[in-house]
Amino acid sequence: MKDKPHFYWKAYCNKERHVAIHQIENIVNQYGFITDFHMFSDMEINLKIEIAENKIIRLYEALNEYMETGKYTDNGTQATTERLIMLNITFTRSTGNLKIEIPDVPG
Repeated sequence: MKDKPHFYWKAYCNKERHVAIHQIENIVNQYGFITDFHMFSDMEINLKIEIAENKIIRLYEALNEYMETGKYTDNGTQATTERLIMLNITFTRSTGNLKIEIPDVPG
């Protein structure tokens, strides 16, 4: 993995976007940290995840239980070197029209 400081993963999620994002965040936080994200309409989100190399396979397996992820092969390393994962998630129930609800503010 020394020659691969970062990984690009693609995933598809068929759950409701708001619920899914919260659950995915909980899964990632068990193994690493989300350091940045970008929403693209209500169809996609990109997550930038920092994680120790020896936790990557456990993160992959946990995410794969929740949604359909691409193929990843672990090399069995126990290194604690920090790695970067760029995770692109497409929500299959999306409409292409991102709506952000803003609550009414008294006054």
